[in-house]
Amino acid sequence: MILKLMNDDEALRIATSLEKEGFNFYIRAAETASNPKTRRMFHDLAAAEKQHLALFEEVRSKLPKRGGEPWGDEDEMVNRYIQTLIDTGVFTRPAKKEKASKRNLTDEEALKVGIQTEKDSILFYTEAAKLCSNTKGKKMFKSLIEEEKRHLTDLAQHLSRLRKSTSK
Repeated sequence: MILKLMNDDEALRIATSLEKEGFNFYIRAAETASNPKTRRMFHDLAAAEKQHLALFEEVRSKLPKRGGEPWGDEDEMVNRYIQTLIDTGVFTRPAKKEKASKRNLTDEEALKVGIQTEKDSILFYTEAAKLCSNTKGKKMFKSLIEEEKRHLTDLAQHLSRLRKSTSK
């Protein structure tokens, strides 16, 4: 996988992008959700994504510096490369981004996008945890994997309950 070529700073920058996307999606989904429980779930998930962002910023600020900047920042080519990965959807599918940007998702559609978002995060954080050389960063990624698994389970269970209630 391409992650083997990335350092801790680069992995944290991609993780930050994933969490920003998740936060923005969950805020939009909460605004349009018709079911009050779904709306509350999306607000809670947005709050969790916001906490993750703060955590990434803290860990990234404490990474060893080379040339006065975190590893990777001194190389403009690396910055462009990472931005291209983020923009082209290497870690987040373009179809998901497009669907998430629609304002009129049903609660069920939004839950499905949320489920895929959590799966993407779990996959990325699993690889990042394996490759992270920073002890605090490695622990953080492992902890986030467990939290994202809980989010995934909560979303899937809520989707199942929503489907049962609408099929009656």
